[in-house]
Amino acid sequence: MINDGSLRHQMVLPQQQEFYDMWRAKCVGGRLPARSDIDPREIKAQLPMITLTERRAAPDTTAGHRYKFRLAGTGFWRFYNDEIQGRHVDELPIGCRADYWHRVLDMVVDEARPFCGVTKPNTPIGSHMAQFWIRLPLSSDGRNVDTILGYDHICPLESAAQTQVARQKIYA
Repeated sequence: MINDGSLRHQMVLPQQQEFYDMWRAKCVGGRLPARSDIDPREIKAQLPMITLTERRAAPDTTAGHRYKFRLAGTGFWRFYNDEIQGRHVDELPIGCRADYWHRVLDMVVDEARPFCGVTKPNTPIGSHMAQFWIRLPLSSDGRNVDTILGYDHICPLESAAQTQVARQKIYA
């Protein structure tokens, strides 16, 4: 899965593609990169919208697990109008689609491969925005995902529509 470049072609924004390319360059010998392989200087422009997320066992055994933001860039302050670092996905403001993000993060961990997409965030100040996202698996042992590296690009829906139209013209 790591050697498959088809995911890159699904990405609309060059920022996503560059971020993905950086991660892929760290996948040596078919192994997933570790958190220590990611040099913040290489992703300086994206740092405000970077997350590092970990899957943690939930204290309530019926829930199974939860996802906790170990790191969240300063750009999320503006977006959520609050700090999300140190919080679990299901603790974000109402309307932030915890079920959606749990499914995405579960796929990254369970399949040990990256995923990308776009959604309408439904945050308190983001209901008119588009959220282009990418989630990349990181692993201490090269196989089992223990951290998820995320990058989000948020823009007005109108800009997102223009970006998608431009992309369709390029590939038409």
